[in-house]
Amino acid sequence: MYEPDPLEHSPARTDSGVPDGIGGDDARGRIVEKIEQVAAWYAEQIRAERRRPAPTPDRVARLLAERAACVDALRDLPETTGEELGRIEADYDARLSEITGA
Repeated sequence: MYEPDPLEHSPARTDSGVPDGIGGDDARGRIVEKIEQVAAWYAEQIRAERRRPAPTPDRVARLLAERAACVDALRDLPETTGEELGRIEADYDARLSEITGA
C-alpha cells in the first residue's frame, strides 16, 4: 500500500522556513519582510559572536532566544489579525530602528 510522504503535501517554504503565501496581502507581506530582516540581523550577530576568540555564552543565548522569537512570530502570523498585526508591525519597526540605528 502506498504511504504518501508527509512532506509531499506540505506547503512550499521559503529559505527562512516560512510557508510560501504567508504574506498574501500587503500588510502581512510587509510584516514578514520586517521580521525576516530582524531574524537575519540576529543570525549574523550569532555567527559573529561565535567566531570571536572568547564568545560570551549569555550573549549567544540571548541572541538565539531573540531569533527564535522571530521564527515563532513568522509561524504564528497567518492566524494573526487586526490589532495584533498592528502591534507586531510596530514592534518589528522599533526593532529594525534599534538595530539599524535609523
